[in-house]
Amino acid sequence: MYETITQLLIEEFGIEAERVCPTATVQDLELDSLTLAELSVILTEQTGVRVEDVDLGPVSTLAELAERFTAALSAASADAAGEPAAGIPA
Repeated sequence: MYETITQLLIEEFGIEAERVCPTATVQDLELDSLTLAELSVILTEQTGVRVEDVDLGPVSTLAELAERFTAALSAASADAAGEPAAGIPA
């Protein structure tokens, strides 16, 4: 997921590749709420899973965002399959 987010930030949003690293924060990259919403929409389109309600706070690093999106995707996939998400009791 990190690689996907990185690629989108560089190719779709014009962020310079040398600025994009796992420890870069949303603030460091000057990503506003609209950009984050667009990123969520693109990821939803690519995965077929809605990734709403992912906490995309301004102090989040790209690595943390990738983890949150991955968790949201896992939860949504488990939900669709009728199974509890990993780490969530049934």
